[in-house]
Amino acid sequence: MPTTKMSRKGQIVIPAVIRKRYNIDPGDYLELMDIGGEIVIIPITVKNPIDEAKGILKGGRTTREIMKEIKEEERRYEKKKK
Repeated sequence: MPTTKMSRKGQIVIPAVIRKRYNIDPGDYLELMDIGGEIVIIPITVKNPIDEAKGILKGGRTTREIMKEIKEEERRYEKKKK
């Protein structure tokens, strides 16, 4: 079992074998919990909720593409009014 030492600033180094096993990268968030008198470190698995949500809805179009279509429809509508 890998061990680590806390610095004077309260920082610890997560051993490389653990970082690799749980895919923990620099800048990732970790949740610390006190469970039954033990400190448990839980990696936050969703890196960016927006990126993680892409593609879950049918259609596969981005907001940018939809907005472009809406603007084109508005232009066509304005042309027909004249």
